[in-house]
Amino acid sequence: MNNTAGLSINLHFSERSWNSLVIADASSQNAKVLSAPKSKLEELVARDELKRSGVYILTGPNSEEDFGLEGYIGESDNLAARLRSHAKKKAFWSRAYVAVSKDSWFSKSHIRFLEARLIMQAKRAPLITRITNDKQDLSYDRLPDGEVANLEDFVSFLALIMPAIGCPLFSFPDSVHAGTRSVGQPTIPLAVGEETHFELAKGAARGVAYLRDGAFWVCQGSTARMEEYSSLRDGYRKARRTLMERDILVRDERRGLLVFTQDVPFNSPSDAAAVIGTTSLNGRKEWKVLGTGTTYADWEAKAATTDAT
Repeated sequence: MNNTAGLSINLHFSERSWNSLVIADASSQNAKVLSAPKSKLEELVARDELKRSGVYILTGPNSEEDFGLEGYIGESDNLAARLRSHAKKKAFWSRAYVAVSKDSWFSKSHIRFLEARLIMQAKRAPLITRITNDKQDLSYDRLPDGEVANLEDFVSFLALIMPAIGCPLFSFPDSVHAGTRSVGQPTIPLAVGEETHFELAKGAARGVAYLRDGAFWVCQGSTARMEEYSSLRDGYRKARRTLMERDILVRDERRGLLVFTQDVPFNSPSDAAAVIGTTSLNGRKEWKVLGTGTTYADWEAKAATTDAT
C-alpha cells in the first residue's frame, strides 16, 4: 500500500449507533472489514462476506484483570459457521471484527499467515491485556514473495481501518501526549446516535466515560490522582502501574496528575473510579451523567425500565 497517497474510508452503520453492524472499506483497497456486537451476530453472519475465507477478532472485557480487553484471533474458510460456534462455546466476547478480501482471493495459507500477523499485533496492543490463543504458523517460506507482499499490504490497511471502527488491536497511545507535557480536557469520542457519557470528579482529577460493548471506557484526556491512598487495593495498584508502563497513563507534573493518553476499557464503573480516585469507590454512585446530577445507578435503572416497556 502506498503510504504517501491519501485514502478515503467508507463507513456504513446498519443503525445510527455503534451497537450495530458496521462495514468499512476503501474503493482503492481489496479489504473489507465488518464488525458487530454479539447481540447482532445473526445480522453479521447473514452477510455474503461471511461465507468466504478470512480472519476474525473477538474482544470483550478481561475477566482476570480490572481493566483492558481479552482478545481471540482466528481464521476460517467459513466465517459464519465459526462465529456461531464461538457464540456457544466462548462466553467472554462482546464484539466481533471480520476481515475478508473483496475478490475471495485468500487461500488457507493466506488466512493462516494473516492470523499469525494479527496475533503478533495483539501482543503489542496496549489495551489487549489477555490473548486466549497465541498459536502462530508463520509459514513465510511456503508463500511466494509477491503474495507475502500483498498480505503485508492487507495488514497495513487493517492498521488504518480497524481504529476507525473501534478495534483495539491497532490502537496505541497518542504520541502527542507522551511524556510529561500538559494536555487538555477529556476527548469525547465520535457519537453515533445517542450515546450517554458520564463524569467523575475526585479532587483535581476528572474523568469522562461511556459504555460500549460491555466495557466502561474512560476517555482520552481524563485525569487520575498521582498519589495513591494506602487503602487502594493491590489489583488497582497493579492496573495503574501497567497503564503507566504502557504509556496509557502519563505524568503531568505541572498539574500533579496522571493523564489518559487513549480511551481505556474497564470491567465496571467502580474499577474505573478506583484507578482515577486511588481508593475503593462505588462507581455506580460516583459516576454521574455528564452535565447532570444523575448517578450511573439511577441512569441504569431508568434505562432498564425504558427497555422493558
